[in-house]
Amino acid sequence: MSKSEIRKHYFMEQFVIIAPKRNRRPHKIIKKPEEETKACYFCRPEVDDIKKHKSVYQYPTGKQWLIKSIMNDFPALSRDNLKAYGHQEVIVETPEHGKEIHEFSQDHIVKVFDAYIDRYLYASKLKGICYTILFKNEGGKAGASIPHSHSQLIAVPMLPPRIEQEAAAMDDYIRVHNSCPYCDIIKSESKSSRVIWEDEHLFVLAPYASESPYGAWFIPKRHIHSIEFLHENEKISFARAFKIILKRLDEIDISYNYFFQNSLDCESHHMILKLSPRPNVWAGFELGTGIVINPVPPEEAALFYQGKRES
Repeated sequence: MSKSEIRKHYFMEQFVIIAPKRNRRPHKIIKKPEEETKACYFCRPEVDDIKKHKSVYQYPTGKQWLIKSIMNDFPALSRDNLKAYGHQEVIVETPEHGKEIHEFSQDHIVKVFDAYIDRYLYASKLKGICYTILFKNEGGKAGASIPHSHSQLIAVPMLPPRIEQEAAAMDDYIRVHNSCPYCDIIKSESKSSRVIWEDEHLFVLAPYASESPYGAWFIPKRHIHSIEFLHENEKISFARAFKIILKRLDEIDISYNYFFQNSLDCESHHMILKLSPRPNVWAGFELGTGIVINPVPPEEAALFYQGKRES
């Protein structure tokens, strides 16, 4: 791809400018910050201090835990504040400092998914909660404040506008086509140059109008509307894909966010995990218009993840 293109989202009124030449613009080299030498907030024995942290989930039980979820000690939302009601947890994915999720064993990643599901089910059933999001911030540019592998859960008392807009767009698509948009995306993209990885259970795609350089969607091939319905083989597929795709981002030191987008209790919708790498920051055009300029064509991103081209 040599010329820029304006691309539209598959089923929403969202537009992206794919501008490959901008990727050649000079950038300052940002050195990786030195890791803090003081005791890590999520390392033993710090995270095991029950006076400091309220543990709400642990696998396995006992002192030698592998995964632990604790209440966020600095929450923006809490259930005892009616002016900012909500629920927040931090899921510490390993006791090993400096080990990232793509470096875990396949079984360990599956157990992380089990923790996600347990905490999602708990939070989504709390009184007054309308939407629960599970997400991971990895790296400074992605908003991670502690260099120890962890994810977060935030449950809010309102329906986020972006989620509501996508749900409405999915409903419109279903009314017109009598089919699920994400199931149709799998069918229409299955032979395209944007396919990153797939197996019997999971389809990973560099979306046609990706807002993020190296952005990827992880779509279960089975039509399910929530993470809680993932079966064991599907969780294994996610683990296999994580070990390949997230490793590639680590190799070039790119921060990333990923988040699960579950349906609004609607079986006609389709759950998805969206990966948003953060090699750059939005500037005035993006902030002023809501239209993102992406310097990495999704077709090139797919080749990068496949190991067929460098960043």
